Amino acid sequence: MKSRILLALCGGLAMSTAALAQASDPVADFYKKNNQIRLIVGSDAGGGYDGYSRLLARHLGKFIPGNPSIIVQNMPGAGGIVAANFIYNAAPKDGTVIGQVQRLVPFAQILGEPGPQFETAKFNWLGSLASEVTVCVSWNTSPVKNYEDLKKTELIVGGSGPNDTEAVPAILNNVLGTKFKIISGYPSSTAVTLAVERGEVHGICSSYSSLSTRNANWFKDKKINLLVQASTRKHPDLPNVPLALELATNAEDKALLELNDARLEIGRPFLIPPGVPAERVKALRAAFAAMVKDKDFLADAEKQKHEIDAVGGEDVQALLERVSKASPKLIARLGDAQKYKGPTIVAKVESPKAEGSIGELQEDNRKIVLKLKDGKTFTATVSGSRTDLKIAGKKADRKELKVGLACAVSAPGDGQEASAVECQ
Repeated sequence: MKSRILLALCGGLAMSTAALAQASDPVADFYKKNNQIRLIVGSDAGGGYDGYSRLLARHLGKFIPGNPSIIVQNMPGAGGIVAANFIYNAAPKDGTVIGQVQRLVPFAQILGEPGPQFETAKFNWLGSLASEVTVCVSWNTSPVKNYEDLKKTELIVGGSGPNDTEAVPAILNNVLGTKFKIISGYPSSTAVTLAVERGEVHGICSSYSSLSTRNANWFKDKKINLLVQASTRKHPDLPNVPLALELATNAEDKALLELNDARLEIGRPFLIPPGVPAERVKALRAAFAAMVKDKDFLADAEKQKHEIDAVGGEDVQALLERVSKASPKLIARLGDAQKYKGPTIVAKVESPKAEGSIGELQEDNRKIVLKLKDGKTFTATVSGSRTDLKIAGKKADRKELKVGLACAVSAPGDGQEASAVECQ
C-alpha cells in the first residue's frame, strides 16, 4: 500500500513539474499571447520566393512553442531591399515579424551597393529552404555544345536584369574568359526561355531548380546543351557539368568566385530582425530545423514542386558573417567583375495578349484567371509596381479589378507576371 501511495505521489509530482515547466516556458507564453507572426516577403505574389514563403507559412507555426499562425505580407521593391530595410529598421523586434528576401539582398550591403539601410550580419538569419545552382545552357542547334566551345565561340543569351541571367554570364566572361553576349530587356527568365525557343537568343543562365521544373521537356527531350554550373558545389543531378569554381586557374579568381557564389548557398533565405530576444531566435531556428524534416512539409513541397535543400540558421549566419569580413580589394574586384563589358543591346519584347473576361480573382487581386473565348483559362499575376493596369482607359489599382470585367492581358505565358492589363 505504502509503495502504491509513494508511486502515486511521485507520479503526481512529475506531472505537476511537467505542467509547471510547460506553463513557465517564456517563448510559448509569448506566442500564446501574440498568436500571429507576419512573414514579410520582398517580392510580389506568384513568384518563386513567394511560393517558398507560403509553403513555410503553412507549416512553421506548429513547430513554434505556442503554435502561432503565420500570415504572408508581400512587400516588393528594389529587388527585396525595401522589405529588408523595413524589417531591419521598422518591424517589431519581438519575434512577431520574420521575412524572406531575394538571395542577392544580403550581399548588396556587403558589396557597398546603394539602397540598403541595414547591416547584413546583424540580422538573425532563420535559415534557407534551398541552396541554388545556376546552370548555363545553349539550344541544341547552337555551335556551342560544351564549356570548351564557350571559350572559343560567342553564345547569345537573354537577360532579365541584375540577376542570374545577366550577372553569371558577365562574371564568367570577366574571370574565366567565356564568350557570352547578353541581350537584355526581357521582363523575366520565363520570357528569356520563350525567346530561346523562338530562336531570338541561343541560351540562358538560370536557376537549375526553376529551369528543370518549368522547362522539364528541355532536359527530357535533350533540347539543350549543359555548359557550366555556378555554385559552391555541384548539383547532384549534374555531376558531369563543369563547376565554375573548379575552373579558376589561380587563388585570386577562386576567392572571387567563392565570394560571388556564396549567395547561391542561401538560395531562399529567411531572416529575423536584429534585437529579437535570444530565446525566441533559438526557438524559431529550432522550429525551422524541425519543419524541414517533417513528412507533411516535404510532401507539400513536392506537390508544389519546390526543391528543398535546407541550410540551418546558424550556418547561414556564419556564412554571411564570414563574407562580411572579405577584404575591400576583393569586394571592389567582384563589383567590377559582375559588370558586363560587351555592347549594350536591349531586346524589343512584345508580350502576347490573352483576351477574355475575369472568371476569378485570387490572393487579394494579385492573380487573375481569365475565361478565354475558346473555353480555356489564362492565369497571370498582377504586380502593383510593374504591371501597367488600366480600366476604361484610365490607370487603375489592382484592387479595382472585379470578376466579369473584359480584359486583355499581356504576359510572357500562362501563370506569368503581366506587363499590361487593359480592362473595360
